[in-house]
Amino acid sequence: MKQIFRSKTFYLIIFFVTLGIVLVFNNDNEPTELTEEDFFTTLEDGKVTFLELKPQKSVFEISGRLIGYEKDQYFIASVPNSEISLDRLNNAAEEHDIEKIEVTPEDVETSGWVTLITTTIPFMIIFILIFVSFLFLFVMKRMKHSK
Repeated sequence: MKQIFRSKTFYLIIFFVTLGIVLVFNNDNEPTELTEEDFFTTLEDGKVTFLELKPQKSVFEISGRLIGYEKDQYFIASVPNSEISLDRLNNAAEEHDIEKIEVTPEDVETSGWVTLITTTIPFMIIFILIFVSFLFLFVMKRMKHSK
C-alpha cells in the first residue's frame, strides 16, 4: 500500500482527475456582454448572424451569435426600447441579411387578485351548490311534515 502512494503514477492520476473535474465545472460558454454602441457597431458591420429580441419593460434584451462563433457561443446586449433603436436595428438587419431574427413576446405577470379570484371561484361554486342542495332537502322535509 505504501508503494502506491510513493508511486509517481498515482499522483499523476490524481492530477488528471482533478484537472478533469475543474474542466467539467468550468463554464466557458458564458455570453459575451456588449454595450449598446458595441452591439450596433457589430450589427452595422455585418458581423451578426442571429438575433433574439426579448422586450423587458423599457429595454430590449438581445442575444445572438456573431460570425465565427460556435453553436454554443453567444452575446447579450441591452438596447433601449425606442423608435431610434428599432429603426437602427431594422436598417442594419435588412442591409446585411441576417439569417434569423426571433422576437420573444414580453412575459406578462398575472395580478395577485386575478390569481386569488380564479383559484377561489370553483370552491365558492361548490359551496353554493352544496348549500342550495341542503336548503332544498330541508324545505322538502318541512313540506312533508306539514302535510
